[in-house]
Amino acid sequence: VLAACMGPPYPEGSIAQLFPRPPRPADHYYTVGDHRIHYVEMPGAAPARIVFIHGSPGDWKAWAGYLDDPALRARATLIAVDRPGFGASQPGRVVPDLREQARLLEPLLRDGGVPTVVVGHSLGGPIAAELAMDYPAEVSAAVLVAPSIDPATEQPRWYNRMMTWWPVRQLMPAELAWSNHEIMPLAPELKRMEARWKTLTVPITVIQGDRDELVDPRTADFAEH
Repeated sequence: VLAACMGPPYPEGSIAQLFPRPPRPADHYYTVGDHRIHYVEMPGAAPARIVFIHGSPGDWKAWAGYLDDPALRARATLIAVDRPGFGASQPGRVVPDLREQARLLEPLLRDGGVPTVVVGHSLGGPIAAELAMDYPAEVSAAVLVAPSIDPATEQPRWYNRMMTWWPVRQLMPAELAWSNHEIMPLAPELKRMEARWKTLTVPITVIQGDRDELVDPRTADFAEH
């Protein structure tokens, strides 16, 4: 139940298992200071890039189906990253500061002026927005899928508070503990970035289900406002 509340399921397995036939994405790492970030890259046929940012918890495999899409590969090189503290990006070393997460992911945007679209799901949504705010010369557009961006509707829930209790922390899977560590301060983080939404200069598309039980449907109204 907690796993369902915290984020969508994502496929398990190695690259070879997820992509039984070529083409397959390649593993890559880079460092920013003392942070080591992992991502996978699927070469595309056109001079454009799409960078996918997963929610919480999760890892790059949340986007495996998109990386395997021939129509997308025909249009762009596809990149899916493990956010700091998840997947192979120093598991457990979570960075709750959204703007700092964006700074750590900014190297993924650098490719000699090639147009880059950032796609963020759930908690990856505000990070995609931060990238568009802070690096508009490197981001050509952003797509936010059920993004956790409205500070009024992203307050910690009962299960988030329960998961801070010591007995519960000892029993929960590590990934959920890491996720809760970045979700508990999320509302103040979103409030801190609220005034900067008006600075956005690139096209933003928001996709929000009106029956979403995790990200409040009023998020779309917040984004439109």
